[in-house]
Amino acid sequence: MIILLTGTPGTGKTTVSPLLAEEFNCTLIDINQLVDEKKLYTGLDSQKGYKVVDMVALEGEIQKIIDKKDHQCVIIEGHLSHYFPRANFVVVLRTEPSVLEERLIKRDWKSSKIHENLEAEALDICTWEAHQTHGSKVHEVDTTNITPEESVNTILEIIRGEKSRPPGNIDFSGFLTR
Repeated sequence: MIILLTGTPGTGKTTVSPLLAEEFNCTLIDINQLVDEKKLYTGLDSQKGYKVVDMVALEGEIQKIIDKKDHQCVIIEGHLSHYFPRANFVVVLRTEPSVLEERLIKRDWKSSKIHENLEAEALDICTWEAHQTHGSKVHEVDTTNITPEESVNTILEIIRGEKSRPPGNIDFSGFLTR
């Protein structure tokens, strides 16, 4: 089973993913760590300070990890994970933009980078991109007012088929009119 855990930075992926991996006894692939370790980027965006990730090389490295061992379960975590073409489940973590803003401020991010990510969250960018590749395999979980453990429980219920959280039920577009 391959689970992709994606979402705008600050929505809880890094906190939730090890808890979920432990629950399922899954191999966890942290995309940010993999990009840094293997230098899977072609440079830095001088305006935004982002690494320009070599997506073909990243996909190849992820595939090597999956192929290397007989994994019963793999969780691929990171805001680019939804670009990986193979998945059984794709979970997009979502957070109300004002709460997300507080989290990103605590990271000491530049206001331009914070604003860009708040707009992306309000516009459902990660969900839309994930749905383009994975269709009905995509589910959304609103992490705004729940603990990481509650997020894991919701994801477990989705994977077990006990709950469905298809895209379109979380709407933060009102943030754009503020």
